[in-house]
Amino acid sequence: MVTVKFEGIENLQIKLKEKAAEIEKAMMEGADEAADIVKQSAISKAPRKLGNLVRSIDKNKVLNRDGRISVYVGIQKNEIFSADGYYARMQEKGTSKMKARPYLRPALDENRSRINSIITEKVREVIK
Repeated sequence: MVTVKFEGIENLQIKLKEKAAEIEKAMMEGADEAADIVKQSAISKAPRKLGNLVRSIDKNKVLNRDGRISVYVGIQKNEIFSADGYYARMQEKGTSKMKARPYLRPALDENRSRINSIITEKVREVIK
């Protein structure tokens, strides 16, 4: 029988916990940077009759809820749009009398690989 004794496990656990916080921070920074890209893409694609829709596209602060990192990009409630985003949804999805003019979903879909690359690179910088 072979016995192996490991020393310094406590220090390793501390170091791993420190890296976990750094990785979380890097992921949040990456999500914020990626949200800016999606926001700009959505603005460039949005219908521009009066410009109100474009002026209402924004992003929220990056959140971490129980290990789930998220950021919202879309229509923000303001003096032009109410919280339900009715007009914005009609543009994105269309109605029975109006064809859809999507701008949010294409902005996300066209940038998925870029989003993944940004977040991956931020994490790689931490774990080097």
